[in-house]
Amino acid sequence: MEYYLRANTKEELFSDLRSAGFEWYDYDEETGERTVREPENLEVTSVRDLGTCIYLEHIVKTPAEFDEEGNLISQAVLTNDFHANVTLIGEHDFSTAIEKPNSPKYGWQ
Repeated sequence: MEYYLRANTKEELFSDLRSAGFEWYDYDEETGERTVREPENLEVTSVRDLGTCIYLEHIVKTPAEFDEEGNLISQAVLTNDFHANVTLIGEHDFSTAIEKPNSPKYGWQ
């Protein structure tokens, strides 16, 4: 199952992802301990027998414009909300799920 998630805050999105079993960790090789952290933009995490998640952070609302020579005319405009895409082996009831967007901006990057 594929899910497209959108939330007003990172906290709301991360809480929803944790409810499905997704988290990002840093590992301390000396102690073997792991620390939960926020993901970087476009960072992927996978959980065996569950699925995969990519954190998209903000997505492009309006693409950048370039002239024929490749010079930047106008910067891209990003959304203010936070996004992630999830592929699961089974089903989950995400509170931040949205309908499948028509735009490829929501695709796996």
